[in-house]
Amino acid sequence: MDLTRKELKKIFLENEITKKYNISVIEDYIEFYLENEHFNLKFYFRLQFDSLLTLQTFTISLKKLESEFKHLVIDDLRGYYNNYIDLNPRKFYPTDHSFSKDIQSKEELDEFLSDFYLCLNFYETEIFPKLTDIHFLADYVGSVPFEQRSEIVVGGSFPLQLFKKIAILKWGNHLRYEEYKDETQKLIELYAIKKPEKTEEVKLFQKGFEKLIYHLENEPNPFL
Repeated sequence: MDLTRKELKKIFLENEITKKYNISVIEDYIEFYLENEHFNLKFYFRLQFDSLLTLQTFTISLKKLESEFKHLVIDDLRGYYNNYIDLNPRKFYPTDHSFSKDIQSKEELDEFLSDFYLCLNFYETEIFPKLTDIHFLADYVGSVPFEQRSEIVVGGSFPLQLFKKIAILKWGNHLRYEEYKDETQKLIELYAIKKPEKTEEVKLFQKGFEKLIYHLENEPNPFL
């Protein structure tokens, strides 16, 4: 079945669930964007070979969280920062359905989209609003031990993605705060050993880490 991005955009614009999004066609992608007072949300469908349709990760920027966290990032580390959190569609919504499918008929397209609409409706009602609750977010980040940290993506590169997780865990009063704090310190020290040519960069990592921890442990929790 030959699909086009314009045809898919038209289908999405006519559906009650997706028509509230700002929908754009960008190269191989159909981009969905939604903003409200609490967050900005983006996700994409990718269409390849005129039939292979794939749902990409949901990304959400939580306005209060990012505002509170960003001013704790020292200027020299701003380039490591990203204000979007990636959400794997399967993390909260276990299903046997694959959100990547080679569509060969209208019936297959209808079935694929029907499953997607159910998934999106679940996220809109059960997940996106709850992510603005710092305790729910901390439970999400802390749902895995430090050694499995790559399973939860909160945006940014090393060490900022870990700094953000530490802040979320502290503000959410989560038991894994000390674990993530201690293990991040060890990683910075290990980075210094493995990359001796990056001494100045490591100094910035340590400076940023110490500023973050001092603030988290000495200033009021902005989410209380």
